[in-house]
Amino acid sequence: MKRSLIVAGELEDVLGLRGVLDSVGLEYAEAFVPDRLLGERAVETLGLKKIYAVERFDEAQSEALAGALRDLVTGADTLLVLAPSRKMYRELFARVGQSLASACVNDCTNISLEEGKLVVERPTLGGGYVESLEVKRFPAFLTFQPMGRSPRRRDATSIEVVKLGAVTSGRRTPKLLSVEVAERGGAELSRAKVVVSVGRGFKKREDLRLAEELARLLGAELACSRPISSDLGWMPEDRHVGLSGRWISPQLYIAIGISGQVQHTIGVRGSKIIVAVNSDPSAPIHREADYSVTHDLYQFIPALIKALRERSPSRG
Repeated sequence: MKRSLIVAGELEDVLGLRGVLDSVGLEYAEAFVPDRLLGERAVETLGLKKIYAVERFDEAQSEALAGALRDLVTGADTLLVLAPSRKMYRELFARVGQSLASACVNDCTNISLEEGKLVVERPTLGGGYVESLEVKRFPAFLTFQPMGRSPRRRDATSIEVVKLGAVTSGRRTPKLLSVEVAERGGAELSRAKVVVSVGRGFKKREDLRLAEELARLLGAELACSRPISSDLGWMPEDRHVGLSGRWISPQLYIAIGISGQVQHTIGVRGSKIIVAVNSDPSAPIHREADYSVTHDLYQFIPALIKALRERSPSRG
């Protein structure tokens, strides 16, 4: 039986990628992950046959991880190798895919496997279109945008664990002196049920308190468009949703002061309900929205906060 291999450094990504495999009925799966994920109850319920555990996974050089991954795939009957669509994994898969003359496709959003044909979908031309590609060389290395996928529920089972230790490339590499983990704001966006997102319609950084208060009242996570994080630095990069940021699929997405160019909306089209608050009736975000509010956000958001406080005094 052909196997699939999940490569990820975070539990949320492992769960999402297992959900991808479940969506096409691929049961036989293994994982190449940090040793800190061993013993996680959620991992034990994924039906994984084997886990290759790496020490200091997050500190490993890309070249070293590539060598270890190539050794795992070479000579094995592997169909798919999946990872999150992030810079680290795109580089890793490019290295291994090139050395094995295998297919490598990034930013996938969907996958189908019918009559022996593997077809993947991904955005193209700035996210305005979706292209379908038939993959003919295996193993296929695919990076996926997070779309809130959940794995099928299974009973906990014992998993064979292969401890690989700390992987090295065998070459001289820069010496790691220290690791400073960037502070993350709130929970993982890809798992949030409600998201309040802010854009350039906010005039000052201090004004984001309006969105923060709204998010608190709704029990939501706070996100932003690219200019807020990348250009102005008002919010961390991990809060940016869009083509080059996080792809999310909440039950409710509230876009405040966001114009809604395709580079942004491609990352939120998986949302069940989109509410747009933008005083410009011709803003592209209104074409994507289920509900549109064309009032000044500085008038509408305080009024909405007041109404929510009156409705739920305990949250006020």
